[in-house]
Amino acid sequence: MPMQIWRAIYPMGIHFGISQIVAYAGLYFLVLRNGGNKDAYYGQVMMLTGLTGLLALIPTLFFYKKDLAARKYGGILKEKRTRKLGFWEGILLFFMGGALAQYINMIVNILLMGSDASMKYQNTVERMTGGKTLLSMILWIGIVAPLAEEAIFRWLVFLRFRDNLRLITAAILSGVMFGIYHGNLVQGIYASILGTVFALLLEWSGSLWGSVLLHMGANIWSLISGTAAAYIMENEERIMAWGMLALGLLILTVFGMRYFYKKYTGRNRIREI
Repeated sequence: MPMQIWRAIYPMGIHFGISQIVAYAGLYFLVLRNGGNKDAYYGQVMMLTGLTGLLALIPTLFFYKKDLAARKYGGILKEKRTRKLGFWEGILLFFMGGALAQYINMIVNILLMGSDASMKYQNTVERMTGGKTLLSMILWIGIVAPLAEEAIFRWLVFLRFRDNLRLITAAILSGVMFGIYHGNLVQGIYASILGTVFALLLEWSGSLWGSVLLHMGANIWSLISGTAAAYIMENEERIMAWGMLALGLLILTVFGMRYFYKKYTGRNRIREI
């Protein structure tokens, strides 16, 4: 059992090691060579995070391919994987991710309202995103980061837990690992819940892209809603329109959860990934 746990969690160490190398290289080139100006480093944190993710994908994909071959050889994957995620299923998952981000963020904000952890997190986010264009944030936070994090935490951590545990247990454990890795209370709670749901839908959808699209939708929704918050709050009509949109996404998410779970039970809960 200890070896099984180690096998599931060491991919996080690979990402952490790469992140430290990239971070120290960034500190050297952006701070030490610019007169100790820390703002130069914070101004490039998003890019450095994205670079970490891209570099981490190299060993991650290598290990996933080895895992896939072992699962086929060992009989864990009992049927040939032929099913692909449909276009509209992908769109559905993307918007479900946005809805999950909206409502889980709301819950976390209520739980931690006015706390030091919440205020510190907001200050950190402002330093990281200040002066950045929406397009650059979507590239690094909305596309690159979700792909890298899903490859590590769902394709490796979750699926390795799943090789030996029931679905719900593996999903919760991988979700908690995802939350802990974020390193702060606000993101820890948020990421733990999201990570658990992402893992469930990864298996229900039967596609690696299932959780990636969810994660991209969640991050892009958070970026857009955060950027548009001041505009929305200017008058009641915009607030009502935003509220109706959020309600519509909630209904869509309930439908999506039922849809993918029924497809999963329809194939007798057989793993496809």
